[in-house]
Amino acid sequence: MQRAVAVDLGATSGRIAIGTLEDGRISFEVVEQILHEPLERNGRLEWDFEKILGLCRSAVQAAANARAATVGIDSWGVDNGFLDSDGRLIGSPVCYRDLSHLAAFEELASVRQRLYELTGTQHQPFNTICQLVARRREDPTLPKRCEWLILPDLVGFLLGGERNHEITQASTTQLLGLDGRWSEEAFRIAGWPTPERQPSRPGKLGGKVAAGVSIAHVGSHDTASAVAGFGPIRDDQVFLNVGTWSLAGCVLDKPVATPQAEAGNFTNELMVDGRVRFLRNIPGFYFINRLHKDLGVAASVPEWLSAAERCDERVDLLHPDLFNPDSMLAAARALCSRVPKTDAEWAGLALGSLAAIVSATVPKMETIVGRRFSSFRIGGGGSQSAAFCQALANESSLSVIAGPAEATVLGNLAAQFVAQGVLADWPEAYEVVERSLTTTEFLPS
Repeated sequence: MQRAVAVDLGATSGRIAIGTLEDGRISFEVVEQILHEPLERNGRLEWDFEKILGLCRSAVQAAANARAATVGIDSWGVDNGFLDSDGRLIGSPVCYRDLSHLAAFEELASVRQRLYELTGTQHQPFNTICQLVARRREDPTLPKRCEWLILPDLVGFLLGGERNHEITQASTTQLLGLDGRWSEEAFRIAGWPTPERQPSRPGKLGGKVAAGVSIAHVGSHDTASAVAGFGPIRDDQVFLNVGTWSLAGCVLDKPVATPQAEAGNFTNELMVDGRVRFLRNIPGFYFINRLHKDLGVAASVPEWLSAAERCDERVDLLHPDLFNPDSMLAAARALCSRVPKTDAEWAGLALGSLAAIVSATVPKMETIVGRRFSSFRIGGGGSQSAAFCQALANESSLSVIAGPAEATVLGNLAAQFVAQGVLADWPEAYEVVERSLTTTEFLPS
């Protein structure tokens, strides 16, 4: 029996899971979970970083107590923090939803096409390049006096691990070239020096953080870990990881950075094994959760969705007014031609809108990559909603194979066992993952 501890940081919660590898299967137990959210302070939307760091310190202690050899940390993409010359944190990491990033995004409008040619990364106002431009505008001295690290690498270093740029996270920044190395031209555009350290691949150890406990570099972008947690993905399957955001795409051997891919706002992010996650970053349960809160529905989100009534009204979840409104309900009302009258109709609108935007990704992707897709392979918290899975199957006319809900944790742990040397390589890791999960299939009706 081998043990590892996974830290999975989402944009609204974080969790610690203790995992074991025994008899060719990975099992795990979530032992701690916290809720967190960004805070308005210092004129910016910042993460409550001490709360996040505290959870990761607890994970190290949990690993020591459980005699686990490693801790692996994954999180959402793009967000970063800064270290001074002595390795001390400068302020708290800024949340990707901070409105300063929208202004930086517009500043880069004239070079967007060139950035896509260089990086194959979708144009989004929260990309790390936009964040670095925003921070430089606020303090022009920052690029010369500090080092930046993406969130999981930042946390790992502050726990006592090595400085690192993990490549699946680096591929979310719009600063990584199509060759898997930092793009010097992209950094010149951002007005920042190119990091001296090139990004490294997961499946390696990254320094001791306690007696007998090392950091393991996993697919530290949570979607990279999630896709690893699906096990083998067929060429005719669309992977879909649904949480605060939805990541919908397919697995390719090489990046596709054509004008058609750029027009469809597809991105090329890396998998733990070096292949490409060709995907769109589209809205997930953020809209649903905010709407549920604003409506004041007493039932839980899954219960509310399961009681949904048919509603032909849809809203475009990519509309800028839904990015971070004061009231999601008010913003949605303003976009409706016929406003739902009941909570159940609002649930129908929410399900239909999310299913519609996910389904619309499929034909666009088929045209670009030259494949036909027959099913969705779905994981993440959203895969626990039978109502959503059925709505997606109906909307897309594709089967939906759901599970595991904790795909990210499973993929995180698999990478740690590769780093520990217990699993020889990624093909073996995928075989172990496949033996470790259960799924449910939903057919169109």
